[in-house]
Amino acid sequence: MGLEKPEVWYIDGAYISAERLAQAQSEGRQLIGPAQSSPKKEGRFSVEDFQLHVEERKGICPAGKENTQCSRLEEEGTGKVSYRFEWSTHCHDCPLRQQCLGTDQRHRTIVVGQHHTALQARRQEQQGKEFKDKAKARNAIEGTQSELVRGHGLRRARYRGLRKVRLQNYLIGAACNVKRWISRMIWLMKKAARQSAASVAVAAAN
Repeated sequence: MGLEKPEVWYIDGAYISAERLAQAQSEGRQLIGPAQSSPKKEGRFSVEDFQLHVEERKGICPAGKENTQCSRLEEEGTGKVSYRFEWSTHCHDCPLRQQCLGTDQRHRTIVVGQHHTALQARRQEQQGKEFKDKAKARNAIEGTQSELVRGHGLRRARYRGLRKVRLQNYLIGAACNVKRWISRMIWLMKKAARQSAASVAVAAAN
């Protein structure tokens, strides 16, 4: 028997994060949505220009140099884990120094979350044609989502309780479909009227 394909979820880009991507991967799900780009200062390399492998604590900078140190950091209050990559001895004579370091920086330091590898993979994947083809199905629903939110109040739950909220969503979807059906019927009737008028005009001319 072959391996089962992962369950595919099409979600908004705002919900794509390193943590959600890693969780979905561990649960056998695939999230389709664009990851936000990392902040970038004009003329400076951003995190996306570095190849970082958190699990191995190894990173490669744009100049092709491997990091000299990687420290594991954990916040006492939240338990949140991050990793700090440093290139302490490579930056002094690097020809790309001005594109990488600020005026007061001696060497480059990058801090990323513990699931950065998953986020980095998505940022690279979404540049390819295969991912863009997958995303077409997600892009098609964006207009409908906007219509449901702006025209029918989908974003706000009027009642408490999962059952009531689910029922509200069903009714909103039904109302949207009815409106679309009515609009299409009106369009078809107008089209038929125009065609009929054109036929009468042609018959009168003959």
